[in-house]
Amino acid sequence: MTAPAEIIEKIKKLLRLARSSNPHEAQLAMQRAMQLAEEYRVTVDSLNPDAAAPSITHQDTDTLSRLGYDRRFAALIVTRFFRVHPVVCSAVRIVDGWPTAGEKLSFVGTATDIEVALYVYHFLVRNFAYCWRKHRGRLRNRYSFVHGMWIGLRTKLAEAEPPAAEPQVKGTELQLSVAGYIAQHIGKTENKSMSSPSAQAALYAGYIHGRRTEIRSAIKPAAAAPLALT
Repeated sequence: MTAPAEIIEKIKKLLRLARSSNPHEAQLAMQRAMQLAEEYRVTVDSLNPDAAAPSITHQDTDTLSRLGYDRRFAALIVTRFFRVHPVVCSAVRIVDGWPTAGEKLSFVGTATDIEVALYVYHFLVRNFAYCWRKHRGRLRNRYSFVHGMWIGLRTKLAEAEPPAAEPQVKGTELQLSVAGYIAQHIGKTENKSMSSPSAQAALYAGYIHGRRTEIRSAIKPAAAAPLALT
């Protein structure tokens, strides 16, 4: 169960009241905070009572007949490294004046993170296509090639991450807020895995080009993290 954002804020408010100079008021506030935390399975130690709630929003991509695997692989990269959560949503598109079923991505996160993530997402979609056109040689399995690029890029960005340290409270609160926003505005979601690649030569070639792709990710929590795409 994911705690709604308003519950998180209520727990934080109670934790602030628990600092009261009135012992009775402080005790009651702490008891209520712990009750809510237990009910919604929130780890109190991960919350900063003085931190303002992150402002979460979402932005949709264009609606297509379907989201190809290149777009899904690009979405996996920004999910892992750019502090947003893209959700595949069903949508209606108009074709020759008639409504027809389609798909879109809803990027959920802070406005700044979404802006950066969308830029990276569109770059990756173009880069997947460019590398396949220009560097595939005699390869024929495009899915395996793009899958390999995703693996190469993912491992390269993971290597650039700082060593594991203490859990980031701000990051935990952001994840809780994003999860609450999705539950409230989008609804229930489910994870789907990508199919395994079938052509090892194409997979390896894609991996090499994924490793060659330069992205300086927004791994650090700074709002204006540097970004370089080539």
